[in-house]
Amino acid sequence: MFTVTTGRSGTAYLSELLSVFASIAAFHEPEPNFVEVMRDVQSFPEEAVRFLFAKKLPFIASVDEPIYCETSHLFCKGFFYPLIELGVLPELIILRRDKRLVAKSLFELNTIPGRTIEGLKYYLKPDDRVYLPISNWQKLHDYQLCYWYCLEIEKRMTIYSEEVRKRGGRVYDVKFNDLLELEKVLIFLKKLEVPVDKESIINLALKVGVPVNTKKSVKFRKLWKELSESDVESMEKEVEEIVKLEGNYGT
Repeated sequence: MFTVTTGRSGTAYLSELLSVFASIAAFHEPEPNFVEVMRDVQSFPEEAVRFLFAKKLPFIASVDEPIYCETSHLFCKGFFYPLIELGVLPELIILRRDKRLVAKSLFELNTIPGRTIEGLKYYLKPDDRVYLPISNWQKLHDYQLCYWYCLEIEKRMTIYSEEVRKRGGRVYDVKFNDLLELEKVLIFLKKLEVPVDKESIINLALKVGVPVNTKKSVKFRKLWKELSESDVESMEKEVEEIVKLEGNYGT
């Protein structure tokens, strides 16, 4: 089981919740880590097959628990189709968080897609093998690149969900905010068909709503100090118009 998500969307937190259950081997970004080859995979997709076959799948096979769940946002950046090519149809968790909140987080951490070292390492850029390419993306504002990235992952959520369902697989769609309430977490777990007993509910309750990996201490800048709300709205609309003109956004 893997996630399709932007990152800065509660991936580490989701892993913490699922780790409560003995039947689930829940990991966030375990070794072997997709980040080892993610950037290379954008130019050489065959590297994803090699990585999965030689490293990731043997690691998964070594896990004793019946359910393997990795919440890394890197999986959806070039590893989905190679995994299917290897004969493995993954179950997907579509983990959603408000696009502006995600883009704001990326911007404030200065992990700008295609522009900063960390942004290049962990995130896609508009001239990678993407669904929403932008030809003159270097002219975009930092925030616009963060917002574009959210649109790209949203597109992948739709495409990969359809692909798995078409092949008879299972897809679970959940919003980050719904994981902040115990009652809604239990509804989500029911969809996953995870056995829940009184002890696990007690342990789960201790984790629900507890922040994980917020990175507040390493934020480099503040969005609302640099831009007004109207600036942000205008920039978002501009990016949406660009991808409509250049790609297949919304189709």
